[in-house]
Amino acid sequence: MAQSKMKFGIDLGTTNSAICKMESGEPVIKKTDTLKDTLPSCVSFTKKKIAKVGDSASNDRENVFIEFKRNMGTDKSYESSNMGESFSPEQLSAEVLKALKSFIADDNITSAVITIPAKFKADQIAATKRAAQKAGIEHCELLQEPIAASMAYGLSASNKNGQWLVFDFGGGTFDVALIK
Repeated sequence: MAQSKMKFGIDLGTTNSAICKMESGEPVIKKTDTLKDTLPSCVSFTKKKIAKVGDSASNDRENVFIEFKRNMGTDKSYESSNMGESFSPEQLSAEVLKALKSFIADDNITSAVITIPAKFKADQIAATKRAAQKAGIEHCELLQEPIAASMAYGLSASNKNGQWLVFDFGGGTFDVALIK
């Protein structure tokens, strides 16, 4: 059955990533396999040709890839000697998305809102959508990170009068939005 509303949000970060699920109208961050709120955006490949993502990948010493999101939408490739092939940033991002999806055991995620840096250009946006599709997310809406932060703060602020400068100070980006 198709999902009628977007109930999953994913922060596909340069350094760390996270997934949340709307539960009773509230976003709930889902814990990783190591019971953390965030997952390192890190992928490694073992000699047994197994992809590892997150903390287990970040502890490896070879065939480890980080900060690949910076190269989304480019022809940059990452050579894995253990796999005998190269991977694009969108393929590595898809591995991170698959890992995030695995933390939601009670639902099949086919649609999600995924955040992107405000400065992402058309080719980077298209690459992010392709990464989502490779991860089995058939329908994804992309939302710029500072807008997502502004919405999260603005929707939960008890005092709705005034102006706020909301910033997203991530591991790979720094974006701001002014909301009223």
